[in-house]
Amino acid sequence: MKRVSLVGTVHEEMGLASASALLAILERIKPEVLFLEAPPEASGDYLNATGKELESAAVSRYREIHHVDLVPVDLPIPDAELFQFLGNNKYLFKTIERRSPEYCRLMDEYSQEVRAHGFAYLNSERCSTHWSKVREAALAAIEELAYPSLTELYELWIGTNEHREKHMLKSIDDYCRKTTFSDGVFLVGAAHRQSLIDKSREQRGAYSSTIQWDFPASRM
Repeated sequence: MKRVSLVGTVHEEMGLASASALLAILERIKPEVLFLEAPPEASGDYLNATGKELESAAVSRYREIHHVDLVPVDLPIPDAELFQFLGNNKYLFKTIERRSPEYCRLMDEYSQEVRAHGFAYLNSERCSTHWSKVREAALAAIEELAYPSLTELYELWIGTNEHREKHMLKSIDDYCRKTTFSDGVFLVGAAHRQSLIDKSREQRGAYSSTIQWDFPASRM
């Protein structure tokens, strides 16, 4: 059975959430495989620090010392669809920010916690609870605005993330069934962490013979 540790991250350095801190976590776990929140065609961009500067710096430095297989597991998204999706997301969350002081307060508080406590916070129940509050504030703002187009965008965003998370878990399972190794790490944005934990537990029957999931919050 393969052990896969899920490590919640941020994509840019913020205080104690740094590439050096993530490298130290990888050195403690010593994975032979790194599962990346990236589509298959973007693995080169990942290492070249496009969009995920913190993780790519830590992964590059870890590879200088250890042999490790890099396995991108996110959904492949055509460039045109990705551009539209990112544009829609920017419009969606800018609109929420203008409507909801509570959403803005929660996002500011999140940034402060990440800077002050780094990966220990990003991989804590406290962080998971905070993201739940962020989503509640976002949904409340959308319901108050009552714009059908905005509601559709929010539902698309939720549905896309659900689809991505299920795909990432299945991709990891498929790789584990075909490949021999002992320890792996799945690097993923902290906003996805609790949902992935919940999904892995729901699907434990399907994956229990293949993967031993580890959520190492106490060792960050």
